[in-house]
Amino acid sequence: MPADPTTFEDWKPTLLAALGLILVSTMAWYLLSHLNEATAGTTIGTATTIGLALLLLWQTWYYMTRVRNPKRQLLLMGISFIQAVPFLFAAVYGSYGYHDLCVEGARRPSDVLYFSYVTFTTVGFGDLRPIGVCRALAVAEAITGYILLGLFVAAAVGLYGRTHRARRNL
Repeated sequence: MPADPTTFEDWKPTLLAALGLILVSTMAWYLLSHLNEATAGTTIGTATTIGLALLLLWQTWYYMTRVRNPKRQLLLMGISFIQAVPFLFAAVYGSYGYHDLCVEGARRPSDVLYFSYVTFTTVGFGDLRPIGVCRALAVAEAITGYILLGLFVAAAVGLYGRTHRARRNL
């Protein structure tokens, strides 16, 4: 894998990884937020929460240790920031079920997805609110949003600085 990707072939592994993030997070959200009330609940919600934590730890480790190129890091972090992490948290909220079991006021999958984006970006409109164990999940999601946004900005600034210096030295 070349250090600085320039062609489609160079970018293909990174694009496949990004597509994988999108597909996995979308499928997880769709499947887990569409569980019937008899299936959803504390047991499946707890298992999903543990799976999410492990996935986020793995993803962070992967970005920091395996993806050395700043352009690749920026693309993968952007996909995570925009789509993957909020969809995965929405999947966890949905896996606990509706009827005010996790997010008060959420009645359908789109509600938990909306709540997830509002929480991840720390906007917090207040129209939906977490209850029970989902309060801790919402805090974890907000902290994840802060950290991921910080990493994303740092990667973007670092990439800009390297590119700008390289052009100036030409």
